[in-house]
Amino acid sequence: MMSKLSIASWGLLFGAMGQGVFYRCLFASSPDWIGTKVLFALLLLPWLTVFTISFCNRPPFGPRPFRYCLSAAMCSYAFITVLAEALNLYVQPAHREHLPMTIARLVMYLGTFSFIVFIRTCIRFRRYETEGTPARL
Repeated sequence: MMSKLSIASWGLLFGAMGQGVFYRCLFASSPDWIGTKVLFALLLLPWLTVFTISFCNRPPFGPRPFRYCLSAAMCSYAFITVLAEALNLYVQPAHREHLPMTIARLVMYLGTFSFIVFIRTCIRFRRYETEGTPARL
């Protein structure tokens, strides 16, 4: 299960790249160090959280905190995506010549497919908490 989480976390990494391009298109006039370095570091936090807790063969802590970390990573990724779409409606940027926003949006939404594995893991850990059925780690 931990290997599936680790592989699924890469979807969040590609999604964060799509979010970075999307935000960069929204704020094209911002300084380069804000748009590329600081913003991208903030967008990598959900991926970094999941990758860090799923890197080992055994979870670093119990099932409940593990489930909460996965839920927090999913919620923060979803919030960042919804915020990008809301800002897109508000700002309505001009089209960029490098990469269209449609491709960035597609990559951003493809990152949400990793939620399938995360939700299955959360359900499995929740079942372990309530029924005591051991989850295959």
